[in-house]
Amino acid sequence: MAKPKLTLWDKARIVAIEAHGIKRAAAGIENQPDIDRRIARVKANAAKRKTKK
Repeated sequence: MAKPKLTLWDKARIVAIEAHGIKRAAAGIENQPDIDRRIARVKANAAKRKTKK
């Protein structure tokens, strides 16, 4: 599967999600599968948007 084309908004959402994960990691939470799922969801939505057009 090819990488989806991410818009500026998608990239901003991923940065915000990762920033949230960094804050949690600083608090000692190492296992964060929800962060990975949220990033995957943003990328999946971008892929759906690509196939709709």
